[in-house]
Amino acid sequence: MALSEEEKDLVAQSLQMYLQQASMQLPPQSVQQLVTIAKGIIAKLDSLEAGGGPGGKRKANDPPPGISAEWFEHVCQTCPQLTATGCADKITVKFPGKCDPILKYERAKAGVK
Repeated sequence: MALSEEEKDLVAQSLQMYLQQASMQLPPQSVQQLVTIAKGIIAKLDSLEAGGGPGGKRKANDPPPGISAEWFEHVCQTCPQLTATGCADKITVKFPGKCDPILKYERAKAGVK
């Protein structure tokens, strides 16, 4: 999830406006805590841009979010729905691990027919 510069600027401006409003209504100590939190948010946005956090650049051999390494190794790597950006199956994107191939793998592993 890389954000464009415009999107990052919008978030920064929104936080700045929020802090201005908060400074009129809250004691200075509370405002200082909010400033610290806002700086952390901006730092996280920068790390997302660099691929350091959730939604960052996914490597080809990394499981998509919500998919275990076992599922990825035994099911996903041979699945035609797997793309460079993750799983293209709409159900798996919304409910990781609930696609038919993974469910069939888990049933077979448990010995259920």
